[in-house]
Amino acid sequence: MSTNDSSMNRGLFLKRAYGILAGTFLTSLPLASLHSEDEENEFTHKSPVKTIIFINMEGGMSHVDTLDPKGNSSFSKVSSSIGGISLLEPFSKTAKQLKHVGIVRSTWSEDGDHGFGQYLLNTGYRMPEGMGFPDIPHFGSVFAYSKKQNQSKTYFPSYITMGGRSGRIGNSGFLGVPYSGFHIGNLDNPVNHLVPSYGKYKDERLVRRKDILNMMNDEFGNRNHSPQLKLWNQMVQAAEEFRNSSRLESFDLTKESEATRQRYGTTWQGKSLLMAKRLAEKEVPFVQITIGGWDTHNNNKAQISKIMSETDQGIAALLEDLAGSGLLSQTVFFLSSEFGRTPDVGSRDGRDHHPRVWTSLLGGGPFQKGFVLGESDEKGERPSKTAKAYHLRDLIASIHYASGVDPDASLTNSFGRPFPLSPKTAKPIEDIISL
Repeated sequence: MSTNDSSMNRGLFLKRAYGILAGTFLTSLPLASLHSEDEENEFTHKSPVKTIIFINMEGGMSHVDTLDPKGNSSFSKVSSSIGGISLLEPFSKTAKQLKHVGIVRSTWSEDGDHGFGQYLLNTGYRMPEGMGFPDIPHFGSVFAYSKKQNQSKTYFPSYITMGGRSGRIGNSGFLGVPYSGFHIGNLDNPVNHLVPSYGKYKDERLVRRKDILNMMNDEFGNRNHSPQLKLWNQMVQAAEEFRNSSRLESFDLTKESEATRQRYGTTWQGKSLLMAKRLAEKEVPFVQITIGGWDTHNNNKAQISKIMSETDQGIAALLEDLAGSGLLSQTVFFLSSEFGRTPDVGSRDGRDHHPRVWTSLLGGGPFQKGFVLGESDEKGERPSKTAKAYHLRDLIASIHYASGVDPDASLTNSFGRPFPLSPKTAKPIEDIISL
């Protein structure tokens, strides 16, 4: 191989490698300059929404055992605060607060695979539709980006995740690091490593460390023109700003009264829902709580009982507090799963994947209160009326529209291509939105 061939191959390799890395959130920040001010202004419209709280029931929540009572449900019906609408025992506390939001009983999609279903739930795109966009952002990152003009110039997370974080969860794609998910793993100690883990230190010590780092980066930058250097410098600056932020106390659940903490529950789900309330008070744009364990091919009833015994009171407390404080008028609440589960229970007490129909909760902001959209058939196998069936992408597009993001608009991705915020097939459900 000649020297020129070797050079060309190295260049081709670097070009391809950079193209692959550009799809990840760590490499997208330097490419954010592709977005012009005109583009930013064109994809938003006026909306009261400042926060979206998204509860992702990961694994496929059985609709006929939770939110859509049928003759083959494993639990008894409970009345809700929406007249004529019943839920099931696992959501008995949430049922009392249902009037503050709405219920969509004919959500559907074509995707019965967990990976495909979660991709759709977290981006608004079916995976085949999104294949041309390896750097596709989570719909929460899109909303966080839409609110960037209202955010402080110093870094504070605009998208926070709790619970599971697989797939596209927390991935900001081409929108960059400022809009990627900041994950809280330990609700009792949400923010770690703000100070050295051992020994005494003074601020001067941190200043010296920063000076040394800057010196090393400058020396490296003079010899190597790496697009990653700017990224890492921005990440260091963001870390410093975050460490000194006056808003850090929003992560401290001990600021809440003992009575409030008990009302939400002492499980991690209860604590995460209380955290979501606190973050909504601080107008953090997007909060996602991913609650797994719903892949109930076996022991369906016992597993659902366990999950909701740790979750129901927290959801109910959150809805009650958002409504009671007035925060619900500026906060969208969304609860869904990647698909439902088969109405028939086998001998193993299990239900299998079933994307033909399931139930979602949606409300807050400009959404109407207490609405009921669609219904499933007698067994809960499919929507009873095709005209009243709502694809999951329609719900994501509706959240975009209600929250001030134009679902028909596009942004420029890291490859210079226009990225439509919703696929052309998505149809916002405008009848339940008052803007």
